[in-house]
Amino acid sequence: MFTKSVLSIGLAAAILTTGCATTRTVVKAEPTVMQASNEYFDTTVMPKCGSYGCEGFTMQIKNKTNRNLEVNWNKTLYITRGQTSGGFMFEGVVYKDRNNPKSPDVVFGNGTFSKTIWPNNLVDFSSGKYGGWRNENMPAGENGIYLTVNVDGKEITQKLVTNISVTRVQQ
Repeated sequence: MFTKSVLSIGLAAAILTTGCATTRTVVKAEPTVMQASNEYFDTTVMPKCGSYGCEGFTMQIKNKTNRNLEVNWNKTLYITRGQTSGGFMFEGVVYKDRNNPKSPDVVFGNGTFSKTIWPNNLVDFSSGKYGGWRNENMPAGENGIYLTVNVDGKEITQKLVTNISVTRVQQ
């Protein structure tokens, strides 16, 4: 009897350890840091990635002049799959008002400006037990920012893109 129980437990343990593989998600963005430069400012953009995907960007602008620059949020657009797809939201923007016009941000002369932004078109409202507003992950493929900055009354644009991949690896 004792031998049968030990054998059964050992057999069950062997089945459980060999029959159950775990899967983990690997998220990559290439390049991990997007950079652009012109005579007025330097821009650095990094995707905000977690365990299951990338949901936004952290952007930094370094003003190379002694004049103030303005980030035009109404003309700064999200890029996905080679096309623009709406604008961005950020801290202080009410989810339901995310598509309304936004005031520009000022990058002071010789200063540095930093902001975390999320694509407007990837915001979702779900009902249910854990419902509410949330930021969806960006799709696999090309994602980025078409940045518009006003410098002394003229618009300067920069396109910064990365390629996001999400794979599931069995261990």
